[in-house]
Amino acid sequence: MLFSRQLSMSLSPTTVVVFMSSNKIAVIGDRDTVTGFRLVGVNECAIPNTPEETRNLLYQYFRDPAMGLIMITEPLAAEVEETIVELSQSPVPVILLVPDRDGTTGAYEAVLKELIRRAVGIEINI
Repeated sequence: MLFSRQLSMSLSPTTVVVFMSSNKIAVIGDRDTVTGFRLVGVNECAIPNTPEETRNLLYQYFRDPAMGLIMITEPLAAEVEETIVELSQSPVPVILLVPDRDGTTGAYEAVLKELIRRAVGIEINI
């Protein structure tokens, strides 16, 4: 309460303060990955059957203003790489590629290289 009082005293009458609440987490993945995240309390979980369904889920979760983090397994991310690169232009929610039960596929490298290329303007080998 003290912080909000100090904050309001230091702002001019015309200043508008917007507090973002990005506290939700979503997981898009295979059955085993989703089950694991559900066990630790993640409620927003989906198991898509097609790349189009994966893409639609990404857009659905991305439009949620309370969404802070979208985790997607690497094999599914590889199928919708262009969509992930497009959505990653926005700072929130963060899209995080995670390995599935078979381990890492290296799909995050392709997405990361494309994001670096777009941000810097040159291709960097990682």
